[in-house]
Formats: sequence, C-alpha cells, structure tokens
Amino acid sequence: MKILSIDLGTTNIKVALTKVDGNGIRIVKSMNINVPAEKPESRAYEHNPYIIKKLIFNSIRHLSKHENIDALVFTVYLFGLIGLNAELKPVTNIITWLDERPMVAAKHLKPYERELYVRTGCPVLHIYGLPKILWLRKYRKAIFNRIKYFLDAKSFLMLMFTGDLISDYSTVSGTYQLLNIHELKWDSYALSIAELDENMLPEIAEGLYNTEVIRNVQEELGLPEKTPVVIGLYDSASMIYGLTLGKSGIGVINIGTSAMLRTVVDKPIIDNPKMMRFQTYYLMEKRWLSGGGINNAGVVLEYLREQLFPKESKDIFYKELLRNIEIDQGIRNKMLFIPLLYVERLPLIQSNIGGCIIGLSEKRNRIDIIRAAIEGIIFLLKIIDDGIRDNGIVCNEVVIGGKISQYSFVQKALANILGRKVIYCGVPDASHIGNALIALRSLRACGKKEIENYYESLMSKCESIFPTRNLQKHYNELYEYFKEILRKVYNVKI
Repeated sequence: MKILSIDLGTTNIKVALTKVDGNGIRIVKSMNINVPAEKPESRAYEHNPYIIKKLIFNSIRHLSKHENIDALVFTVYLFGLIGLNAELKPVTNIITWLDERPMVAAKHLKPYERELYVRTGCPVLHIYGLPKILWLRKYRKAIFNRIKYFLDAKSFLMLMFTGDLISDYSTVSGTYQLLNIHELKWDSYALSIAELDENMLPEIAEGLYNTEVIRNVQEELGLPEKTPVVIGLYDSASMIYGLTLGKSGIGVINIGTSAMLRTVVDKPIIDNPKMMRFQTYYLMEKRWLSGGGINNAGVVLEYLREQLFPKESKDIFYKELLRNIEIDQGIRNKMLFIPLLYVERLPLIQSNIGGCIIGLSEKRNRIDIIRAAIEGIIFLLKIIDDGIRDNGIVCNEVVIGGKISQYSFVQKALANILGRKVIYCGVPDASHIGNALIALRSLRACGKKEIENYYESLMSKCESIFPTRNLQKHYNELYEYFKEILRKVYNVKI
C-alpha cells in the first residue's frame, strides 16, 4: 500500500510517499518545500492560502508521477486560523502562531483565564484562535464583518481536497481555545466570550475519519478515482502516535522550529490554574496529550546561525558544527543562555525583555554560545516536565525527534537535564510514520497485530541514552540558576 503523507508545517511543507508491505513502513520518496511568510505589517506572520495550495498540489504531482497512490493523509501545524466568506473564499491569510498582533486582544481574556484553562486545557496565549478572533473583531472590523467561517489549517486542507468544512479533534483542541476537552464539543462559555455561533466553525471528527478526494481535484492531480483521504491529527500528535502507538507512560519531545514535550494520558489532566505549566489537548480514541510547547527552539538557533556564522551555510552549521559540540566542554565553560528571543507561549513566562547570556567572557567562543542556547531551550522544556511530574503523570522515558534532536550533544543534554532515559529512533519526520499507521487503521488495511508489529520493528532500531551522575549534578545546579534568573529578572513565579 502506498500512502501519501502531507505535513503542513510553519516553515516547510513535508510530503512523503510511504510504502507499507511485508518489509514494514518506509518512506520511498519525499519532498520538503519552504513556505514563504507573508508579513503585511509589523508583527504579522501569515501564510497565503493560494500559495499553500499551489505548493501542495505541485508536490503531489511530483511524488505521484509513475506511482499509484492508495490514500492521502494530512497533518498540520496548530494555531493557524483563516477566515472565509459565505462563498468559502479566503478573506484573510492563515494567521500563524508566529503572528504577534493578537497579543493586544489576549489581554482582554485575562479575567476569564482560569475558567478557559479548566474547560479547554488552553491557557490564555495570543497563539490560539480565540485571541485571533477577538483581534479581528476589535481591530480589523471591516475584515471581520466579511467572515462567515473560521477554519484551522486542517479544515482548510479538507475543504481544498474534499469540499467539506471538517477538522479533527486533536487539531481543534490545540488550535481554537474553544473546545471543551472534557465533553469534546464546542464550549458554550468560550463561544460566548468570542461572540461566535458554532455554525461559524468546522465540524469535528476523530483522526481516523476518512472520505474521498473530490472529482475535480482528483482529475487535476491525476489521482485514482475515489482516492481516500484520512483526516489525521495535528503534526506533533501524529509524531507522538508514530513513536508511542498511543500508549501512555512515554514522553515525546520534538525539537524543530518550536519544541514540545507531551505524553499520552487516559483522561484530561490540567495543571494548577495558578501556574498552567502545561496544556492538555485531545489525541484520539478517548486519549489526551498533556504537556506543552515552547516558541524559542530552532528559531533561536537559526537567529544565532545568521548572526554568529554568517559565512557558513546551513548544511555546514547543522551537519558539522552542531555535530561536533562536546557536552563535557559545557561543564568547564559554564554559561547560561535565557533563550527568550521571541514571545514565549509558556504562560509562566510572558515577558518582552528578550533573551540574555550570563557568563560571557573573552574565553568564550561562538560554539559556547550555541551550546548554552541549546541547554536553555531544554531548560524551558524541563519547566513543562516539572509540571507533568507534579501532577502525577508517569513518564519514565522520553522518545525524541525533530531536526535538532539528531545531535549527540542534544541527546545527552536531554537525558541529563530531564534525568531519565532518552530514546532516539533516527526516524526523519516521524509524523509521516504516524500518518501511515493512522491511515492503515482508518482504512482497515491491516489488523491490530500487524500495526503493532510495524511499530515494534521501528522501535527496535532505536538508540537509548542514559543520564550520568556528574552531568546530572551539573545540570541540576545550572537549572536552579536558570530558574533564579527567571524569578529575579523576568518576574516568573516558579
């Protein structure tokens, strides 16, 4: 069976043709296409829906040439919001999580913050759909008045390929701040704040839902008649499914443009509403994801690459410089990097001060700064990890993925900062594997036992990294210093 997996990301569209047979699941063809950002004004960061469509269609044409595609499956980034008119034409671009304009509207939600968190699992942050909707209503009235429907990135793709206004529960729960995670329906309290009718929002289905490509798209792309479309999950949820098969007790970390740490739980669990160190989103089949994400991850390294290594290409920076960072050197050259270059999505850390470096001297070089930045990124993830542990969520080991996680230094730093075994599978774009497993289940292409065998085959090739006593001690001390700086400089109550 050949499954075409489409992953719409913030910086890249990743498309992969996965083949499933007696040899397991493997990616036989793939493409990564950069998604250009639209910045019509200060603090804006949007995606043009017409460009998204063109890029996806072109990639499908390229990968499906001389191939028979048996099914399509989608995954997308969270927090994307697009407004459509009554004729289902875009009134806005897709407003992404990197767009900071809704921050002014998020301030109006502070009186409702705790109740919204308890109901939706989402703290008040400008990245969600609710602040975006309020921002459009209050500050872009002419545009808002033309909008008939608000869609997330997944329902936009489903409309494009199937003609249906429908999304999946995982994407909806993590995007809008309007879904009740306990009842799995649009929340009346949140809708009243947004002054929205749920008819302005997409229908919602489980990630296993499937339908067919509409005829005009099928003909345009040269796909077989009645090609199935599996709705899938959001990007990190698909990755988590691929690396855990939906099993609880296993943490998953992804470090890409942004980063996240989440684990599967059997019921919706939230943090103390006074702290809100993590969020809880829906996964699939009455399972949820507790954990959180940070904005300051790969984007910080990209910034540092441009500033400190302007003559080196991306390939040299990532394939040579990062690969050669030594963890022991960090013990000898202690530095602390607070990597808050961009407004953070962690509710505890809402500061516009920016990042800072402590311990910089004439003895430090560019690599020391990069090393400290990576450690700072992982310290932010540890704040989320502390919240998970404090709420009794069991997470004995962590599976890691994403572009930045492939480097030995990053793997060792994760194991020693988090204080537990880290498992690296070396699977590029594990979300494609998750998509394939979901498609197999959705289309009933094979039985439960076969799917478990595919998963076990994948995990058997993984590498385990364990913490060591001296490195744990070093990082425990550095983490306490990290928190002290957050308290004293950034007024973080942690």
